[in-house]
Amino acid sequence: MHRPLARVLMLATAMLITAVSLEGQTTVSRAPAIDVSISLQKDKVPVGESPYVFLRVENLTDGEITISEPTPHVEGEKGELPMKALPEIITERFQPGIPRLKTVVYVPWTIPPKDSSIHKYQLGYFFDLSHQGRYTVYIEVMDPSSHKWLRTNSAKFEMRPPVH
Repeated sequence: MHRPLARVLMLATAMLITAVSLEGQTTVSRAPAIDVSISLQKDKVPVGESPYVFLRVENLTDGEITISEPTPHVEGEKGELPMKALPEIITERFQPGIPRLKTVVYVPWTIPPKDSSIHKYQLGYFFDLSHQGRYTVYIEVMDPSSHKWLRTNSAKFEMRPPVH
């Protein structure tokens, strides 16, 4: 006789706990803490040279923010280009005449309140751009407030035959 009553009480308790915990949860949609955009140094680049992209991040908050490693993406006529392996990027192994780096030091990118900052990226360090063609670049940046990736505008560039 006590078993059915115990089950009913346990079920009622579980429902009450669920209702209370759901009542306390609210879905807060935070506005992004940053605004991001890119621009190119040149939109026509000879093969053998590297295109440069400028990432502008504006801090929309009243506090200092830190930006974590933005991720560039380049798409060609056959889809997205694979990024070079991290050791190749860090050691610059494919850059003739440049010694290998022994230590990589991470320097945080901080932006004061209501200010903006620009970082320059040499796309040749990240991607193999040794082929002629048209490409599109964009960068994803982690929003420090919502922890969601924000995507910049896209910019188009062309890799042309080398200048002799």
